[in-house]
Formats: sequence, C-alpha cells, structure tokens
Amino acid sequence: MVEDWKIQRDRAACTRPGCPLPTSRSYFAVLHWPACVRSDMCDACFQDHERRCPAGEPPIFWRAFRKLSGSKEPALDLHSLRALFDRLASVADDRARALRYFCALLLLRKRVLRMVPARTAEQERADLVLGDPKNKEAPPVALFAPAIDLSDLSALKDELMAAIGEGGATPAEGEPGAG
Repeated sequence: MVEDWKIQRDRAACTRPGCPLPTSRSYFAVLHWPACVRSDMCDACFQDHERRCPAGEPPIFWRAFRKLSGSKEPALDLHSLRALFDRLASVADDRARALRYFCALLLLRKRVLRMVPARTAEQERADLVLGDPKNKEAPPVALFAPAIDLSDLSALKDELMAAIGEGGATPAEGEPGAG
C-alpha cells in the first residue's frame, strides 16, 4: 500500500551551468505526474521547464524552503501549499486525489481553508467540505478520504513532508522509504 503513495525524488543535479539550486533558500518543487517523481529547480530552471510544458497542462509545483539551521520543523509555505491543492484538482488520479486530501488537512490546520456546511447531495456524502475564508464567493470543495491502512500513516506523513519540504533526513538507497 505504501508504494502507491511514494513520491520519488529525482536526485539528478541540474545540468545548467551555475545553477544556484544547491545554495538557494527557496526553490520550486515540481511533481511529475503520473510517475509521482519530485524534482527541485531554481527559479530559472523552473521557468524553462514551465515553458516546455504542453499548452493547457501547467506543471504541478509548489515553492519550497530549506529549513533554517536548528529548526526541527520543515518550512511550510502556505501559499504554495494552497496552490498545490488547487492544481491537484485538475489531475484525475487516485494518488493525486489522496495527496490533495492530505494537503487539505494541512490547510485546515493552518486555517487557510475551513469546513463549511454541505449544500449538495455530493457534499453530504463527502468527508470534507471546504471553503476559502478569503473568497466566500468560491464554491465549496468536497473531498473524500483516501482508503489507507492505518499502519501506513507514519510512512504517508513522511512522504507528504518529503513532497512539501525538507522533512528531515532522506533514507539511503535500499532502506525503507528510499526512492
């Protein structure tokens, strides 16, 4: 079950001469779908990647930040997480819907989104019905909880944190959770 959720990391270094990615405090994390592979890019590399995307298929990305030294929590850019949540709505895939659900839980916790009353039959059946407190005119979003094995929750949390931030040490090749 956990393998279905793995977000692999592209460990290849940028080939662009002078790429500032290794020392950048902020960078773009791009999720390549359907392979579910994350690659990190500096601003210039991301702009090149975005230009190469087919029309009507924008990349799934978020702004990531490196942790400040001594910090135990990953740096979390709520604006980028919200943009990731919105972009995942256009991906018709169970893993994308599940990742969107977990993004919603983080956004709820940080009060970027809030629970709203259901207005339709579909919303009544949903596990979460969310609204944007800053945009009250936007229609509510109905989300259904993904089917997960409770024993996989820790691994899922680690995968999500790896997707949106630095999330601590990454496993070495061959270890559980290694990409």
